Amino acid sequence: MDKEIIIGIPVRDFSDPMTRLSNDLSLDERIKLMKYMLLNIINSFQGDNVDIFCITNDNSVIEYCNNNEIQTYNSKTKGLSSEASDFLKNNSKYAAWTICHADLPYLTKYYAKNWINECLNTEILISESKDSGTPIIGGKKYINKFQYGENSFKKHTEYLNKKNIAYKKVFHQELSFEVDDSDDYKEFIKNQPRWYRNIENN
Repeated sequence: MDKEIIIGIPVRDFSDPMTRLSNDLSLDERIKLMKYMLLNIINSFQGDNVDIFCITNDNSVIEYCNNNEIQTYNSKTKGLSSEASDFLKNNSKYAAWTICHADLPYLTKYYAKNWINECLNTEILISESKDSGTPIIGGKKYINKFQYGENSFKKHTEYLNKKNIAYKKVFHQELSFEVDDSDDYKEFIKNQPRWYRNIENN
């Protein structure tokens, strides 16, 4: 079966990830959590019609992906926005695309499948985190400019409006809750997803 959708998951590095959790977790614990969440995202999205890549230039991330049979995309640019643009520019043959952050702990196969189906039938889908970030964005309409950073959701939607590109906002927690700061981590521990409970119990 031909692949219909491409999904890019940007991961900067494993040397000092999730820095805003430094008061809650040691460096080793943050790296371990980042790896676990990345694997859950990959497992949730996997399917016959999906190509998944980790977007990174970091050697330790590349090695980890190779060991876990995860495809990687190495951009010649730097910075999340330009790396996402470069990734799509060089992978535009698919019917739809998605850029997804790696720290969405509540994503499940059910919500991932629904997201893929909607992407294949919607110009642009986008979610908003509590701090107006953009945890996940995609659709069948390719865009060439990303606006990651502070208030990225507002910047993305302003860009889409300016270009007269229709978009649909999704509100599911599974597609918008990120483990970004101490309060998020406390919420995550209080309401642990099944994949994390399984790891902790093994």
